[in-house]
Amino acid sequence: MLKLYLVTCDLAGDGEYRALRERLRPLEARQILSSQWALRSTYSAGALKDLLRGFIGERDGLVVAEAGAERSSRRALANLREL
Repeated sequence: MLKLYLVTCDLAGDGEYRALRERLRPLEARQILSSQWALRSTYSAGALKDLLRGFIGERDGLVVAEAGAERSSRRALANLREL
């Protein structure tokens, strides 16, 4: 069963999310905010975290959380209700 996940990153130093964005593309992730993406996957949150952690720096933060049925956004780059 596909679950909706939010992936949020926090870069500790100067850098970009280019490698992470490239890894998220085949997962059909949609960017929600400057450092947050949403995607549907059969992976668990932990498996997604492990899959993505190699595409950010060692000191960078990464959170993968399943989104519940009720969700809303304001000025997001993609509408969460459509995902």
